[in-house]
Amino acid sequence: MNDLSFRVIPNENDSWEFISKSGSSAEDIKINYKELTTGGSLNLYYELANESEWTFSENGSYFSDAKDNFSYQLNSLVANEGKSLIITISSILPHQALSQELNKLLAENPKKVVSGQLDQRTNYEINFRLIAKKSTDVNSLMRYFSQDPRVIIEDMEPH
Repeated sequence: MNDLSFRVIPNENDSWEFISKSGSSAEDIKINYKELTTGGSLNLYYELANESEWTFSENGSYFSDAKDNFSYQLNSLVANEGKSLIITISSILPHQALSQELNKLLAENPKKVVSGQLDQRTNYEINFRLIAKKSTDVNSLMRYFSQDPRVIIEDMEPH
């Protein structure tokens, strides 16, 4: 379960379509962190529809909220002449999340040194948007950002 593939159909003014090739939900991707091998990674493959006049732009992704990103690494790579995007989430360390209080303290005090205790929870929510441009607009700076196809890494064991 370390690779998931999706077909993407961008839209200028409405929600983008994320169609899972494996049949899983393409809007909220939930991953059981116990299925990830130690030091392993999760690869998300996004392919633009064949008939698409779009290409992924810049590095293909905008990570809008990677709150616990000291507990994992995020990389994105545009390939296949802009028709493919690979997002890799790696080096996932469970039980090292920011508490709400510590997150708030960090956000409110950007110029201060801060210390605080990490939470033992395992749920990480990674929010991002895909970035595309129309391939016919070669010199244009217009970019289109998808809605958030977030990834949730969590402990799925029943409690």
